[in-house]
Amino acid sequence: MEDRRMVHNLVKKLIEKTEQGRIEWSHEENAVDPWAQTTRPSTSSFTLSLTRGTVSVWSVDGDDLHPFIFEVRGDRGQVIEAIETQRLNVEDGRNFSPIERDVEKLYEAARRNALNIDSVLSQMLEDLEGK
Repeated sequence: MEDRRMVHNLVKKLIEKTEQGRIEWSHEENAVDPWAQTTRPSTSSFTLSLTRGTVSVWSVDGDDLHPFIFEVRGDRGQVIEAIETQRLNVEDGRNFSPIERDVEKLYEAARRNALNIDSVLSQMLEDLEGK
């Protein structure tokens, strides 16, 4: 249980630092999904390298929606911790747990950061102002 709490704290800290612009995520092209041994969709996988390893977050289906996987790898590439969120099933009224909601927030923040979305959209709006 302590590991789960530490992972959740890591997710929250990554959200905070990403939103502050203090860390930069990379977009992984055609990353291999170790869970399914398939190639992840190139638009949905984001990785951050840290001193003692890497963290990755991706949309399993490549649709930018649940389920997401958050994975922590050690400095030798071994998977240390991983969390997979559940699919949204509107019919059963299932609510996501706090950690699942935070993994979704992290995915969205990492995606915006790695793809430089805010800057691209701002530039497009500026371009249109002059037309």
